[in-house]
Amino acid sequence: MATKRARRVRTANYSEDARARLGEAVEKARLAAGIMYRPDFAAAIGIKSVRSIEMLENGEPGVGQTVLFAVGRGLPNWTEDTPKIILEGGPVPPIPEKRITPSAPPSTRHEWSAAAWQRMKDMTVEEAVKFVEQERVMRGDATALLAMRAIVEAQEEARREKRDES
Repeated sequence: MATKRARRVRTANYSEDARARLGEAVEKARLAAGIMYRPDFAAAIGIKSVRSIEMLENGEPGVGQTVLFAVGRGLPNWTEDTPKIILEGGPVPPIPEKRITPSAPPSTRHEWSAAAWQRMKDMTVEEAVKFVEQERVMRGDATALLAMRAIVEAQEEARREKRDES
């Protein structure tokens, strides 16, 4: 006897009301997390398609499991299962009053990978601001401050290296 394969979660498999409820919950949680713009949210959770976030928040069908899981992992008090729970009429997680920060944030340069450190050396101001904001959203204020400090140190190191080459 063949077992039936589990169906992947897709917003198209749910009613318009269920999709609207999820979309509203995602938007409220995103804004409460301090992420004002959908492109910033998509980048922070590793989704390349901003349109998927737009469709989700607008309650449109066609958003797949990969995006739903990433959104669940990226919002405070949510898990990968939260979007499906909301679509099925379950509770919407409460929005935290304050963003949770890690209890033991990284405290030294060695916490950043060599690739990240090299990237920090070449960042424009705009790229640095986006990187710090992403760290704040994903890991909290303490890590964002460490990221700012690391970028300044990396760029100072790059200037010293350039000066030494001359």
